[in-house]
Amino acid sequence: MISGVRILGLVFGFFVLFGALYMRKNNRLRRGEFILSILAFLIVWLITIYPPIVDVLVNIFEVEGRLFSLAILSSFVSFVFIVYLTISLSNMQRSFGELVQAIALGQYSDHVDNMSSAHVSVVIPAYNEEGIIAEVLERIPDHVFEMEIKPIVVVDGGSDRTGHVVESQGSRAVFHAVNRGQGDALRTGFEISCREGAEIVVTMDADGQHLPEEIEKLIMPIYNGQADYVMGSRFLGHYADSHGVRHIGIVLYSAIISFFSGVKITDCTNGFRAIRASALARLELREERFSAPELILEAVNKGLIIKEVPISIMSRKLGSSKKPSGLIYPLRFGLAILRVWLRS
Repeated sequence: MISGVRILGLVFGFFVLFGALYMRKNNRLRRGEFILSILAFLIVWLITIYPPIVDVLVNIFEVEGRLFSLAILSSFVSFVFIVYLTISLSNMQRSFGELVQAIALGQYSDHVDNMSSAHVSVVIPAYNEEGIIAEVLERIPDHVFEMEIKPIVVVDGGSDRTGHVVESQGSRAVFHAVNRGQGDALRTGFEISCREGAEIVVTMDADGQHLPEEIEKLIMPIYNGQADYVMGSRFLGHYADSHGVRHIGIVLYSAIISFFSGVKITDCTNGFRAIRASALARLELREERFSAPELILEAVNKGLIIKEVPISIMSRKLGSSKKPSGLIYPLRFGLAILRVWLRS
């Protein structure tokens, strides 16, 4: 006869499974959360239906008695719970980022041109780039394919006079009160671009490594109806610093993203890209800092036509890279790829 505790376990496991399937079907549960729920269901039902399975842990860990085995199992469950709390903390951080964005957009609202005609918006995230940002803005062409080009510099916190330099050039700047990372800065720029009726949105770095003269290369496939999302590739064009571990890392991660997406990608970390503005609303963008893999995988998931074109990456003239040093950058970049894949 089945004991009351085992019946309770079966019922609990059933509700976990039913709840996970229902929430996943209604897009209320991400892939990672769904996997954790299924694991919890399997563990509960396996122990409930066949309690001697715990004896397997006794033999594996060479401990005496089921009590120790259950303690080990409880540690595993606690680890899963910590992972879930980490995901929840990430959601809280995202909410804070949305607050920073809302404040920035509110302060910028008086400058939004709601009557603007179809144009190309160039979004430039900037963090402590006062020494080079003026040159970058000066080199951006006024028109391409008879469409006006309108730069938007998103000053993502910082301690220098980047925003002052931008405004003294007669260009537009929107300010984040604190540094939120490239992903959040791009989302702010995307929001303004869409509000102003941009037809195409270009993103580029503020450090002078991208050539503004090559914007036309990125826009052309979208303008001709051949693509929705165009990525610049240094490996198809010119790479001034094509050596070292960073080069290998880009190639490796490009291969990983190509595998996950099913689309051949040669330069997954490049921030020089163009996107059809009408497609931006379809992308679910949540990454604070490592936006490149998220944009690619989201574009693939939403069925956008992706194309790579050759561009140039020049050596930095002034300042230093804002990317984390050592192994921190590749590790965080890899985690960003995993997070996007798990939530899809």
